[in-house]
Amino acid sequence: MAEKKRLLQILDLVKMLPRTNCKECGLPTCMAFATHVLREGTNPDLCPYWKPEDLAFVKQSMKEQGEDSAYPDHLFSARKFVQGKIKDYDFSLVADRIGARLETSADGESYLIINLLEQLYRVGKNEVEAVDGTDHDLWDHVLLYNYIAENGGHEPTGKWVAMESLPGSLAKRKAFVRDCEDKIAAAYTGKPEKLRAALKILKADFTDLDSNAEVAVVFHPLPKIPFQLLFWDADLDDGFPAQVKVLFDETVLDYLDIESLVFLGGKCAERLLNLL
Repeated sequence: MAEKKRLLQILDLVKMLPRTNCKECGLPTCMAFATHVLREGTNPDLCPYWKPEDLAFVKQSMKEQGEDSAYPDHLFSARKFVQGKIKDYDFSLVADRIGARLETSADGESYLIINLLEQLYRVGKNEVEAVDGTDHDLWDHVLLYNYIAENGGHEPTGKWVAMESLPGSLAKRKAFVRDCEDKIAAAYTGKPEKLRAALKILKADFTDLDSNAEVAVVFHPLPKIPFQLLFWDADLDDGFPAQVKVLFDETVLDYLDIESLVFLGGKCAERLLNLL
């Protein structure tokens, strides 16, 4: 069987672009332009600074990819839907409610700087960029837009609840266990010190909690959404596997819907596995 050709990625384009953010293409940055070219069909000719051979390569690669894509159509539909929910938001009123920082560009456009798992994102009403310029999953766009759309509510109280006690969580609990808790437990079996080290990178609070777990911490995947993570290592003598339990502040649904919360849990697991 022929090996499937690697799909052209956003960073592949960025490396070929001048990275001067000149805006001659009509977009604010070279990263934004690369994203629009590859994911939304923007004409690459709008940038006048390609090397001819790079432009030819990009056009040929896109032609060969055709309808194939790293992201499914429903992702773009989801992103456009949630973008529509915030199109009339005044970001200056939203920023403090969700723990974001407000920035205003030279042309007066407002952006929110949001910390997602210790990675900063610049979120505008039509575009999301990683502040450090790295490539990222477009599902992150949907998550961040949903976080803005919920617009916060009550401040976290410090009262912890399990997912199964949250309204509407019954159908999603299994997915959260599979994509978050079980993945972390399996990856860090026999490695509680490595888990502590990874959680320190995520700025976890190791203040003593009332728990018999070997690792018990609080960290913030998003500014107003604390997770309490409890880890019990495997007990080989008794045949018990490692276990992870994640608890939420009782206000969590003021900041994300259940489906987005499940996705956030998966992002936490992914980040922790990458830090292993």
